[in-house]
Amino acid sequence: MGAMLRTRVAPALLGALVVLAVLSALVLAAGKPLGESFQIVLQGATGYPRGEAFGPLDAWDAVLHDLTLLVLTGLAVAIALQAGLFNIGAAGQLLVGALAAAWVGTQTGVPAPLHLPLALAAGALAGALWAFPPAWLKVRRGAHEVISTIMFNYIALYLTHWLVTERLKDPAGDAPQTAPIAEVARLPMLHEAFLQASWGLAIAVLVALGLWLALYRTVWGYETRATGANRDAADAAGAPTARRTTEAMLLSGALAGLAGAIEVCGVQYRFFEGFPAEYGFDGIAVALLAGNHPALTLVSAYLMSALRSGAYHLHAETGAPKEIAVVVQAVLILYVAAVYLRKRRIEG
Repeated sequence: MGAMLRTRVAPALLGALVVLAVLSALVLAAGKPLGESFQIVLQGATGYPRGEAFGPLDAWDAVLHDLTLLVLTGLAVAIALQAGLFNIGAAGQLLVGALAAAWVGTQTGVPAPLHLPLALAAGALAGALWAFPPAWLKVRRGAHEVISTIMFNYIALYLTHWLVTERLKDPAGDAPQTAPIAEVARLPMLHEAFLQASWGLAIAVLVALGLWLALYRTVWGYETRATGANRDAADAAGAPTARRTTEAMLLSGALAGLAGAIEVCGVQYRFFEGFPAEYGFDGIAVALLAGNHPALTLVSAYLMSALRSGAYHLHAETGAPKEIAVVVQAVLILYVAAVYLRKRRIEG
Protein backbone atom coordinates (compact mmCIF):
# COMPACT_ATOMS: atom_id res chain seq x y z
CA MET A 1 0.00 0.00 0.00
CA GLY A 2 2.83 2.36 0.87
CA ALA A 3 4.60 1.61 -2.40
CA MET A 4 1.45 2.35 -4.39
CA LEU A 5 1.02 5.63 -2.50
CA ARG A 6 4.55 6.69 -3.40
CA THR A 7 4.52 5.57 -7.02
CA ARG A 8 1.00 6.47 -8.15
CA VAL A 9 -1.11 8.44 -5.66
CA ALA A 10 1.55 10.91 -4.49
CA PRO A 11 2.61 11.98 -8.04
CA ALA A 12 -1.06 12.37 -9.00
CA LEU A 13 -1.75 14.60 -5.98
CA LEU A 14 1.35 16.68 -6.67
CA GLY A 15 0.25 16.97 -10.30
CA ALA A 16 -3.15 18.27 -9.16
CA LEU A 17 -1.41 20.93 -7.06
CA VAL A 18 0.77 21.94 -10.02
CA VAL A 19 -2.32 22.26 -12.23
CA LEU A 20 -4.12 24.38 -9.61
CA ALA A 21 -1.10 26.65 -9.24
CA VAL A 22 -0.73 27.15 -12.99
CA LEU A 23 -4.47 27.69 -13.43
CA SER A 24 -4.45 30.28 -10.64
CA ALA A 25 -1.55 32.14 -12.22
CA LEU A 26 -3.23 32.19 -15.63
CA VAL A 27 -6.54 33.37 -14.22
CA LEU A 28 -4.85 36.19 -12.32
CA ALA A 29 -2.83 37.13 -15.40
CA ALA A 30 -6.09 37.38 -17.35
CA GLY A 31 -7.37 39.85 -14.76
CA LYS A 32 -10.16 37.64 -13.44
CA PRO A 33 -11.08 37.21 -9.75
CA LEU A 34 -9.61 33.95 -8.50
CA GLY A 35 -12.43 32.76 -6.24
CA GLU A 36 -15.18 33.41 -8.77
CA SER A 37 -13.12 31.85 -11.56
CA PHE A 38 -12.57 28.64 -9.65
CA GLN A 39 -16.29 28.49 -8.93
CA ILE A 40 -17.01 28.79 -12.66
CA VAL A 41 -14.41 26.11 -13.48
CA LEU A 42 -16.03 23.81 -10.91
CA GLN A 43 -19.44 24.52 -12.42
CA GLY A 44 -18.16 23.61 -15.89
CA ALA A 45 -16.64 20.39 -14.58
CA THR A 46 -19.51 19.19 -12.36
CA GLY A 47 -22.53 21.43 -12.96
CA TYR A 48 -22.41 22.75 -9.41
CA PRO A 49 -23.15 25.33 -8.20
CA ARG A 50 -26.11 25.41 -10.57
CA GLY A 51 -26.41 28.32 -12.99
CA GLU A 52 -29.49 29.77 -14.64
CA ALA A 53 -28.53 28.46 -18.08
CA PHE A 54 -26.00 25.79 -17.13
CA GLY A 55 -26.68 22.77 -14.94
CA PRO A 56 -25.28 19.36 -14.08
CA LEU A 57 -26.55 17.71 -17.27
CA ASP A 58 -24.81 20.31 -19.44
CA ALA A 59 -21.54 19.72 -17.60
CA TRP A 60 -21.80 15.94 -17.69
CA ASP A 61 -22.62 15.89 -21.39
CA ALA A 62 -19.34 17.66 -22.12
CA VAL A 63 -17.30 15.70 -19.59
CA LEU A 64 -18.57 12.28 -20.63
CA HIS A 65 -17.98 13.04 -24.31
CA ASP A 66 -14.34 13.87 -23.64
CA LEU A 67 -14.06 11.02 -21.14
CA THR A 68 -14.97 8.45 -23.80
CA LEU A 69 -12.23 9.58 -26.17
CA LEU A 70 -9.62 10.14 -23.48
CA VAL A 71 -10.13 6.68 -21.95
CA LEU A 72 -9.52 4.98 -25.29
CA THR A 73 -6.59 7.14 -26.39
CA GLY A 74 -5.13 6.90 -22.89
CA LEU A 75 -5.39 3.11 -23.06
CA ALA A 76 -3.78 3.21 -26.51
CA VAL A 77 -0.73 4.99 -25.13
CA ALA A 78 -0.71 2.93 -21.93
CA ILE A 79 -0.67 -0.50 -23.58
CA ALA A 80 2.22 0.57 -25.80
CA LEU A 81 4.15 1.89 -22.81
CA GLN A 82 3.53 -1.36 -20.96
CA ALA A 83 5.45 -3.07 -23.76
CA GLY A 84 8.23 -0.45 -23.72
CA LEU A 85 6.93 1.57 -26.69
CA PHE A 86 6.06 5.26 -26.77
CA ASN A 87 3.23 5.55 -29.29
CA ILE A 88 2.97 9.21 -30.27
CA GLY A 89 0.81 8.24 -33.24
CA ALA A 90 -2.58 7.90 -31.56
CA ALA A 91 -3.75 11.11 -33.24
CA GLY A 92 -3.10 9.74 -36.72
CA GLN A 93 -4.54 6.34 -35.81
CA LEU A 94 -7.67 8.08 -34.52
CA LEU A 95 -8.03 9.96 -37.82
CA VAL A 96 -7.77 6.91 -40.07
CA GLY A 97 -10.07 4.97 -37.75
CA ALA A 98 -12.67 7.73 -37.89
CA LEU A 99 -12.52 7.95 -41.69
CA ALA A 100 -12.77 4.17 -42.07
CA ALA A 101 -15.82 4.08 -39.79
CA ALA A 102 -17.42 6.95 -41.72
CA TRP A 103 -16.83 5.16 -45.03
CA VAL A 104 -18.33 1.89 -43.79
CA GLY A 105 -21.20 3.80 -42.18
CA THR A 106 -22.21 5.31 -45.53
CA GLN A 107 -22.23 2.03 -47.46
CA THR A 108 -25.52 0.66 -48.69
CA GLY A 109 -26.58 -2.96 -48.72
CA VAL A 110 -25.06 -3.78 -45.35
CA PRO A 111 -27.41 -5.80 -43.10
CA ALA A 112 -28.82 -3.46 -40.47
CA PRO A 113 -27.75 -5.50 -37.40
CA LEU A 114 -24.18 -5.62 -38.70
CA HIS A 115 -23.76 -2.04 -39.85
CA LEU A 116 -22.75 -0.50 -36.51
CA PRO A 117 -20.43 -3.37 -35.43
CA LEU A 118 -18.77 -3.32 -38.85
CA ALA A 119 -18.24 0.45 -38.71
CA LEU A 120 -16.65 0.22 -35.25
CA ALA A 121 -14.55 -2.79 -36.30
CA ALA A 122 -13.40 -0.95 -39.42
CA GLY A 123 -12.21 1.95 -37.30
CA ALA A 124 -10.27 -0.33 -34.95
CA LEU A 125 -8.79 -2.30 -37.87
CA ALA A 126 -7.71 0.86 -39.68
CA GLY A 127 -5.99 2.14 -36.52
CA ALA A 128 -4.20 -1.18 -36.07
CA LEU A 129 -3.04 -1.25 -39.70
CA TRP A 130 -1.78 2.32 -39.37
CA ALA A 131 0.26 1.27 -36.33
CA PHE A 132 1.74 -1.77 -38.08
CA PRO A 133 4.51 -0.03 -40.11
CA PRO A 134 6.03 1.66 -37.02
CA ALA A 135 5.78 -1.67 -35.17
CA TRP A 136 7.50 -3.51 -38.04
CA LEU A 137 10.21 -0.87 -38.31
CA LYS A 138 10.82 -1.09 -34.56
CA VAL A 139 11.04 -4.89 -34.41
CA ARG A 140 12.83 -5.55 -37.70
CA ARG A 141 14.98 -2.48 -38.18
CA GLY A 142 15.28 -0.94 -34.73
CA ALA A 143 13.73 2.35 -35.86
CA HIS A 144 12.58 4.49 -32.94
CA GLU A 145 8.80 4.39 -32.68
CA VAL A 146 8.56 8.02 -31.55
CA ILE A 147 9.96 9.24 -34.86
CA SER A 148 8.01 6.85 -37.05
CA THR A 149 4.67 7.40 -35.30
CA ILE A 150 5.06 11.19 -35.50
CA MET A 151 5.75 10.87 -39.23
CA PHE A 152 2.66 8.69 -39.64
CA ASN A 153 0.60 11.35 -37.86
CA TYR A 154 1.42 13.78 -40.66
CA ILE A 155 0.75 11.18 -43.33
CA ALA A 156 -2.65 10.43 -41.76
CA LEU A 157 -3.48 14.13 -41.52
CA TYR A 158 -2.80 14.90 -45.18
CA LEU A 159 -4.11 11.59 -46.50
CA THR A 160 -7.47 12.01 -44.75
CA HIS A 161 -7.56 15.64 -45.90
CA TRP A 162 -7.12 14.54 -49.53
CA LEU A 163 -9.66 11.76 -49.25
CA VAL A 164 -12.35 13.89 -47.62
CA THR A 165 -11.90 16.72 -50.11
CA GLU A 166 -11.56 14.57 -53.23
CA ARG A 167 -12.49 10.90 -53.11
CA LEU A 168 -14.93 10.58 -50.21
CA LYS A 169 -16.46 14.05 -50.21
CA ASP A 170 -20.22 14.30 -49.75
CA PRO A 171 -21.58 14.98 -53.26
CA ALA A 172 -24.59 16.76 -51.75
CA GLY A 173 -22.55 19.63 -50.32
CA ASP A 174 -19.47 21.79 -50.78
CA ALA A 175 -17.92 21.27 -47.35
CA PRO A 176 -14.91 18.89 -47.09
CA GLN A 177 -16.75 16.11 -45.29
CA THR A 178 -18.20 12.68 -45.93
CA ALA A 179 -21.89 11.98 -46.32
CA PRO A 180 -23.69 11.28 -43.02
CA ILE A 181 -23.61 7.67 -41.90
CA ALA A 182 -26.74 5.54 -41.95
CA GLU A 183 -29.09 5.66 -38.99
CA VAL A 184 -28.46 1.98 -38.23
CA ALA A 185 -24.71 2.69 -38.02
CA ARG A 186 -25.14 5.21 -35.19
CA LEU A 187 -24.53 4.51 -31.53
CA PRO A 188 -27.63 5.13 -29.39
CA MET A 189 -27.55 7.58 -26.53
CA LEU A 190 -27.22 6.33 -22.96
CA HIS A 191 -30.42 8.16 -22.07
CA GLU A 192 -31.82 10.53 -24.68
CA ALA A 193 -34.01 12.40 -22.20
CA PHE A 194 -31.03 13.25 -20.01
CA LEU A 195 -27.41 12.48 -20.89
CA GLN A 196 -26.42 12.92 -24.52
CA ALA A 197 -23.36 10.68 -24.19
CA SER A 198 -23.49 7.62 -26.42
CA TRP A 199 -23.00 3.97 -25.56
CA GLY A 200 -19.43 4.50 -26.70
CA LEU A 201 -18.74 5.44 -23.08
CA ALA A 202 -19.82 1.98 -21.95
CA ILE A 203 -17.60 0.42 -24.62
CA ALA A 204 -14.63 2.46 -23.41
CA VAL A 205 -15.16 1.43 -19.78
CA LEU A 206 -15.51 -2.25 -20.72
CA VAL A 207 -12.33 -2.06 -22.80
CA ALA A 208 -10.45 -0.53 -19.86
CA LEU A 209 -11.62 -3.26 -17.48
CA GLY A 210 -10.90 -6.01 -20.02
CA LEU A 211 -7.41 -4.67 -20.67
CA TRP A 212 -6.77 -4.50 -16.92
CA LEU A 213 -7.63 -8.19 -16.58
CA ALA A 214 -5.63 -9.13 -19.67
CA LEU A 215 -2.51 -7.31 -18.51
CA TYR A 216 -2.52 -8.52 -14.91
CA ARG A 217 -4.27 -11.88 -15.05
CA THR A 218 -2.97 -13.60 -18.20
CA VAL A 219 0.31 -14.97 -19.49
CA TRP A 220 0.07 -12.62 -22.44
CA GLY A 221 -0.17 -9.64 -20.10
CA TYR A 222 2.74 -10.84 -17.97
CA GLU A 223 4.94 -11.30 -21.03
CA THR A 224 3.93 -7.91 -22.40
CA ARG A 225 4.78 -6.15 -19.14
CA ALA A 226 8.03 -8.12 -18.83
CA THR A 227 8.98 -7.03 -22.34
CA GLY A 228 8.47 -3.41 -21.40
CA ALA A 229 10.23 -3.70 -18.05
CA ASN A 230 13.37 -5.45 -19.31
CA ARG A 231 13.48 -6.80 -22.85
CA ASP A 232 16.78 -8.62 -22.38
CA ALA A 233 15.57 -10.42 -19.26
CA ALA A 234 12.29 -11.31 -20.96
CA ASP A 235 14.24 -12.71 -23.92
CA ALA A 236 16.39 -14.78 -21.60
CA ALA A 237 13.27 -16.13 -19.90
CA GLY A 238 11.88 -17.26 -23.25
CA ALA A 239 9.19 -14.63 -23.74
CA PRO A 240 8.41 -13.84 -27.42
CA THR A 241 9.36 -10.18 -27.07
CA ALA A 242 9.19 -9.33 -30.77
CA ARG A 243 5.68 -10.73 -31.02
CA ARG A 244 4.51 -9.04 -27.83
CA THR A 245 5.96 -5.71 -29.02
CA THR A 246 4.13 -5.96 -32.32
CA GLU A 247 0.88 -7.05 -30.66
CA ALA A 248 1.00 -4.18 -28.19
CA MET A 249 1.52 -1.63 -30.97
CA LEU A 250 -1.29 -3.08 -33.06
CA LEU A 251 -3.63 -3.10 -30.05
CA SER A 252 -2.61 0.47 -29.30
CA GLY A 253 -3.50 1.55 -32.83
CA ALA A 254 -6.78 -0.38 -32.68
CA LEU A 255 -7.83 1.43 -29.49
CA ALA A 256 -7.04 4.84 -30.99
CA GLY A 257 -8.89 3.89 -34.18
CA LEU A 258 -11.87 2.73 -32.10
CA ALA A 259 -11.92 6.13 -30.40
CA GLY A 260 -12.24 7.79 -33.81
CA ALA A 261 -14.95 5.34 -34.87
CA ILE A 262 -16.97 6.00 -31.70
CA GLU A 263 -16.71 9.75 -32.28
CA VAL A 264 -18.10 9.27 -35.79
CA CYS A 265 -20.81 6.75 -34.90
CA GLY A 266 -21.84 8.33 -31.61
CA VAL A 267 -21.38 12.09 -31.99
CA GLN A 268 -20.44 13.56 -35.37
CA TYR A 269 -22.11 11.02 -37.71
CA ARG A 270 -19.60 11.89 -40.43
CA PHE A 271 -15.90 12.60 -40.97
CA PHE A 272 -14.83 16.15 -41.80
CA GLU A 273 -11.70 18.18 -42.28
CA GLY A 274 -10.47 19.33 -38.89
CA PHE A 275 -11.73 16.21 -37.12
CA PRO A 276 -10.68 16.44 -33.41
CA ALA A 277 -7.44 14.45 -33.47
CA GLU A 278 -5.97 16.31 -30.49
CA TYR A 279 -7.45 13.71 -28.18
CA GLY A 280 -4.71 11.39 -29.40
CA PHE A 281 -2.08 13.67 -27.88
CA ASP A 282 -4.09 14.22 -24.70
CA GLY A 283 -4.09 10.45 -24.27
CA ILE A 284 -0.36 10.68 -23.51
CA ALA A 285 -1.04 12.71 -20.38
CA VAL A 286 -3.92 10.42 -19.41
CA ALA A 287 -1.73 7.32 -19.66
CA LEU A 288 1.27 8.78 -17.86
CA LEU A 289 -0.84 10.29 -15.08
CA ALA A 290 -2.39 6.85 -14.54
CA GLY A 291 1.00 5.14 -14.42
CA ASN A 292 -0.07 3.16 -17.53
CA HIS A 293 -2.59 1.23 -15.42
CA PRO A 294 -5.85 0.59 -17.35
CA ALA A 295 -8.13 0.98 -14.32
CA LEU A 296 -6.47 4.20 -13.19
CA THR A 297 -6.79 5.47 -16.75
CA LEU A 298 -10.51 5.88 -16.07
CA VAL A 299 -9.69 8.23 -13.20
CA SER A 300 -7.04 10.26 -15.01
CA ALA A 301 -9.26 10.54 -18.10
CA TYR A 302 -12.07 11.92 -15.96
CA LEU A 303 -9.74 14.49 -14.39
CA MET A 304 -8.53 15.62 -17.81
CA SER A 305 -12.03 15.85 -19.27
CA ALA A 306 -13.33 17.74 -16.22
CA LEU A 307 -10.42 20.17 -16.43
CA ARG A 308 -11.07 20.74 -20.14
CA SER A 309 -14.79 21.31 -19.61
CA GLY A 310 -14.21 23.64 -16.68
CA ALA A 311 -11.65 25.77 -18.50
CA TYR A 312 -13.85 26.17 -21.59
CA HIS A 313 -16.79 27.10 -19.38
CA LEU A 314 -14.60 29.77 -17.79
CA HIS A 315 -13.93 31.15 -21.25
CA ALA A 316 -17.61 31.14 -22.13
CA GLU A 317 -18.70 32.85 -18.90
CA THR A 318 -15.96 35.44 -18.35
CA GLY A 319 -14.19 35.85 -21.65
CA ALA A 320 -10.94 34.52 -20.18
CA PRO A 321 -8.69 33.20 -22.96
CA LYS A 322 -9.81 29.75 -24.05
CA GLU A 323 -6.14 28.91 -24.49
CA ILE A 324 -5.99 28.58 -20.69
CA ALA A 325 -7.27 25.04 -21.10
CA VAL A 326 -4.56 24.22 -23.63
CA VAL A 327 -1.79 25.74 -21.50
CA VAL A 328 -2.92 23.89 -18.37
CA GLN A 329 -3.08 20.60 -20.27
CA ALA A 330 0.38 21.24 -21.72
CA VAL A 331 1.80 21.85 -18.24
CA LEU A 332 0.16 18.65 -17.04
CA ILE A 333 1.70 16.72 -19.94
CA LEU A 334 5.14 18.14 -19.13
CA TYR A 335 4.69 17.23 -15.48
CA VAL A 336 3.63 13.65 -16.05
CA ALA A 337 6.33 13.19 -18.70
CA ALA A 338 8.94 14.38 -16.19
CA VAL A 339 7.59 11.96 -13.57
CA TYR A 340 7.69 9.11 -16.10
CA LEU A 341 11.25 9.89 -17.22
CA ARG A 342 12.41 10.16 -13.60
CA LYS A 343 10.85 6.78 -12.84
CA ARG A 344 12.52 5.20 -15.88
CA ARG A 345 15.88 6.66 -14.88
CA ILE A 346 15.59 5.33 -11.34
CA GLU A 347 14.54 1.90 -12.58
CA GLY A 348 17.22 1.85 -15.25
